[in-house]
Amino acid sequence: AILSPEDNLPLMMPGSRRHTNMDEDYVDLSEAIRLVKEVIAAVDSKVNEHEKKRRLKEFHSRMDSKSMMFLKSGQFFAREDLLRRKLIHDGALQLKNTQGRLKDVQALLLSDVLVFLQEKDQKYVFAMMDQRSTVISLQKLIVREVANKERGLFLITAGTEKPEMMEVLASSKEERNTWMQLIQTAMQSM
Repeated sequence: AILSPEDNLPLMMPGSRRHTNMDEDYVDLSEAIRLVKEVIAAVDSKVNEHEKKRRLKEFHSRMDSKSMMFLKSGQFFAREDLLRRKLIHDGALQLKNTQGRLKDVQALLLSDVLVFLQEKDQKYVFAMMDQRSTVISLQKLIVREVANKERGLFLITAGTEKPEMMEVLASSKEERNTWMQLIQTAMQSM
């Protein structure tokens, strides 16, 4: 083969035969690219999983050891219960109380519950909100947008004799949509 000066590509000599089959190369390269993408996705998934375990341990270590909360069902939920679950998502949100005031909280979406924490003396404690539990079971939870607030969502605990509704505000409409989608996905995978 002779190199063409303008593109440094081999030129075929008249009467010579190609040693590669373009169709076979294309199929082989396509398969190799697909496999590399699968490996990258698997590595990203493991890194993400490891990061979430680390973040959950970080929340656990920063929690006040005496902090506890009761779920609406009456079940006791303590600091140690965080590590028995898988962290799906976390972030800053605001809870709206019955007087309309907003409370900044750190929300943890775990495999079967949504937990709201607040900072107190450089430690996390379960958030206090109008004498209601701020550890919410995902079982029979209804998640709805707030009609007149693009950042707002309602969390409605259904399936109990006294359903409760909590209004939550995210930092943006996109963040609200992310929380809603992740909560609904977690509920379906329970």
